[in-house]
Amino acid sequence: MENNLDLKQELQQDLHDLQQDIANHSTFNNEVWRRSVRRRVIGLYRLNLICSVFLIIFTIIITPFLFYEYLWPWWGILSADLLIISLTIYSLIVTRGMRRPDMNSKSGLLSLRESVQRSSQTPKRHKAVIYVVSGVVIALMLIYAYKNNPDFLPSKLIGGAAGLLAGLLVARRLKKHYSNLSEEIDELLKEE
Repeated sequence: MENNLDLKQELQQDLHDLQQDIANHSTFNNEVWRRSVRRRVIGLYRLNLICSVFLIIFTIIITPFLFYEYLWPWWGILSADLLIISLTIYSLIVTRGMRRPDMNSKSGLLSLRESVQRSSQTPKRHKAVIYVVSGVVIALMLIYAYKNNPDFLPSKLIGGAAGLLAGLLVARRLKKHYSNLSEEIDELLKEE
């Protein structure tokens, strides 16, 4: 009888030790997961920052060249530059919450999830304005190109279509990264 009691206590102690090991392992995995999500958030923020800086520098460098060579009318160049710069600034403003993410508190995770969702989902009104302004600028530029130099219009159309397709593919891929990141943040919030 005493042997059974000793065996029962020993088994209970083993069970308790196993439960402690599982809890420690779960905490360790949770911390590793948080660090991984934090690295991905900071990586996406830095990628956005680098692309934004590159785009603004490229716009600043190419604008005088376009004015000097008079490849496009001044109103087309300035409207395209303003559109690019406004979209870049908007992107930087939206992602600023991702610069130093707080992964250890619920409020920090909620704030981070909001920043990630704003980065991946542009409001419909904002999208409509972007599409209308971009469409008008592109249509006016194509009309200008057709009237002034119809021989180069096909090459401009092909170049524009290739640039648009590349931009859409990159945007789609980034949106997928942002949605995956948002799902992981939601899972971390469930564990809080």
